[in-house]
Amino acid sequence: MLNNYIKIAWRNLVRDKGFAAINILGLTVGLMAVTAIGLWIQHEFSYDRLYSQSDRLYQVFTSDEFDGGKHAWGGTAAILGPTLQEQHPEIDAMARTAYIGNSHILRVDDDKFMPHGLAADSAFFSIFGFKAIAGNPTLNSPTDIVLTESLAVQLFGKSDVIGQSIAFDTLTTLVVTAVIEDIPTNSRFSYANYFCSWPFAEQTLKNIYYTSWTSYNHETYVLLKPGVSATAFDKKVETFVADNDPDPSNKAHIFLHPAAKWYLYNKSENGQMVAGRLTTVRLFVAIGVFILLLACINFTNLSTARSEKRAKEVGVRKVVGARKGTLVGQFLTESIFLTTLSGLLSLLLLLPVLPFFNDIVGQDLTLTTIPLPFWLLFVLFILLTGVVAGIYPAFFLSAFKPVKTLKGTFVPLQTILTPRKVLVVLQFTFSIALVCCTLIVRQQIAHVQQRDNGYDKDQLIYTSLRGDAAKNYELIRQELLEKNVASAVTKTLGPITQHSSNAWGYSWPNSQPDDYNTVFEVLSSDADFTNTTGVELAEGRDIDIYRFATDSTAVLLNETAVSRMRLENPIGAEIVRDSGSEYEERWHVVGVVKDFVLQSPFDAIEPLMVFGPSSWFRSVHIRLNANRATADNLETIGHIFDKFNPNYPFEYTFVDDAYARKFAEEQRIAKLTGIFSLLAIFIGCLGLLGLITFAARQKAKEIGIRKVLGASVAGVVVLLSKDFVKLVLIAIAIASPIAWWTMNSWLADFAYRIDIQWWMFAVAGASALVIALLTVSWQAIRAALANPVDSLRDE
Repeated sequence: MLNNYIKIAWRNLVRDKGFAAINILGLTVGLMAVTAIGLWIQHEFSYDRLYSQSDRLYQVFTSDEFDGGKHAWGGTAAILGPTLQEQHPEIDAMARTAYIGNSHILRVDDDKFMPHGLAADSAFFSIFGFKAIAGNPTLNSPTDIVLTESLAVQLFGKSDVIGQSIAFDTLTTLVVTAVIEDIPTNSRFSYANYFCSWPFAEQTLKNIYYTSWTSYNHETYVLLKPGVSATAFDKKVETFVADNDPDPSNKAHIFLHPAAKWYLYNKSENGQMVAGRLTTVRLFVAIGVFILLLACINFTNLSTARSEKRAKEVGVRKVVGARKGTLVGQFLTESIFLTTLSGLLSLLLLLPVLPFFNDIVGQDLTLTTIPLPFWLLFVLFILLTGVVAGIYPAFFLSAFKPVKTLKGTFVPLQTILTPRKVLVVLQFTFSIALVCCTLIVRQQIAHVQQRDNGYDKDQLIYTSLRGDAAKNYELIRQELLEKNVASAVTKTLGPITQHSSNAWGYSWPNSQPDDYNTVFEVLSSDADFTNTTGVELAEGRDIDIYRFATDSTAVLLNETAVSRMRLENPIGAEIVRDSGSEYEERWHVVGVVKDFVLQSPFDAIEPLMVFGPSSWFRSVHIRLNANRATADNLETIGHIFDKFNPNYPFEYTFVDDAYARKFAEEQRIAKLTGIFSLLAIFIGCLGLLGLITFAARQKAKEIGIRKVLGASVAGVVVLLSKDFVKLVLIAIAIASPIAWWTMNSWLADFAYRIDIQWWMFAVAGASALVIALLTVSWQAIRAALANPVDSLRDE
């Protein structure tokens, strides 16, 4: 019986190829898009959930009040972890991590590599459960190092390298204690290629290790014992930092953030971690659900429309003895057959599309990574869609008496069309809302890209001060200027394109007690900060230790800092930190620079202090000589760095490239919403095309009579098109307020944002209307141009 059903289904498919192609294509495209979104969402939800003990694993977060609000962050003091474990037996294990980065050289014989590294406590591997393929991953000794498999092969050509020696910079020699499997991309530690011990960080990498309770430079992870309540433990340790820090001004709190929420709940709000990345995931969950609904609505609409053409077939089959169960089975089989075919085609279509999708989302997703529950859901959806689309012809038409179905009087026309109109409105409501959102996202990105960033990005590069570059900096600077490859050079705490550090606890003339908690962004410079970066001076002068010996304690303020500090005459003002303590520091203001964008261009500018060389340096900014070819400048600069820092390759970053990367996440959202809005409109237009084709068939005789009586082609086109145009106009009216509310909520997270304008909705609505008109008119014109003799021949 089933074989017979499938044969009939295939014959019907071949008999009405055009209508079937429209139906299958719409569902195929929808399923392909949803599967791609599903792959990405599954990957996002899998982050940091691969650890064997993740249900008991937490990161210690710090919270405190600054600038009149509560803030939370994942940094902790190095002293916190051991002290916390010592005082609280509820902790099963504890591990701290310190970021080493890729600024250090690992040398094996004459080969040099600069992979990313991480310093960690020995319990790190037992907590996170990364699998060892050779040796025992312990980090007890200052000379211990653990490699990932790929790095071991890169260094030695094999993975079994236990006991092999590796030179770390020119500082020491490390011994391989274990090799672990490469860390999966859905782990926060996937960037790490090797792990050094915590004693190594304490003794050798002193630039990343600090003992102060307020040096929040490390991450602390704890594994609670089975049965311990994280909520109860949170309350117990809330004031742990303030209770242990001898400084009574430290009011910081700590709390535990579970592993399952590290990635998705990454936004600080009122001293707690709330949905950050999860908001984007939810957005695409909604897009996926709506595209799925569009595809299902389309498929169901067209399937039910096509079934009405077969009403007489149902009557004939019932007359010759077909039972209701047989008819139900036939229609359901046909419907499930079509959805199954669409499902298979969607997977085939996804294979060439997936690399393009991966480029946008920045992942390496494959169909082989899909877990079994996803496939079960996929199959269930196909069956469910087939059943829903087949219910109408299966149970409704087969229930009528043969005499009614043969006469075509089985149901009033208006009853059939009303639900279909509602579904068409729903389709275009979502499509138009998505187009509106895409347009607003793109306008927001363009608005911020046009924002004055406050410095000159062109012909400006930065590089790291590592190895011998730090001690030979004066010689490097002098030769860069003498060889005329640079017009200005300055060394800084970090790149001008990103946050490097922040600090609080300052006082200044007329400051109030509440000002102690004002947070300032921190940079540093030795000289020529403004000439090199292009930041403008508002008043005073730049820091210059070569001309002014006292500039070792000089500081520049930005305009926001001057305003926040309420300084009427900032030049010469004295700024003090930790006044009266043994750590007291004093600076004097020599200049004020205009505000410039240091962090996100979407956010408000924070108060900033640029200190003289009493602070530390990690980067060098070089303003290239614009009168020489950029390639020649870079080649000469490379030779200079090779001369004075021969053990390290010269690596640099163009500031304009680094600044452009600040828009990556928003541009990714804009691209994805743009693509899915086009797919939504495409699916909706396929539905319109199918329905106008069906309407033209239904009204073929009416159109023929009208033409015989003198109706024009234009009049016939209007007859067929006006109902669909009305539906699109209704969809525009519904979609506009929905899109406004959604995007107004999205824009609320940006301090620097556009105002939503009416024309954005007008453009989106007009675009959808034009596309719908073109879709409908094409088929309507075909019907209007048809010879009326063909449709009236049997009268």
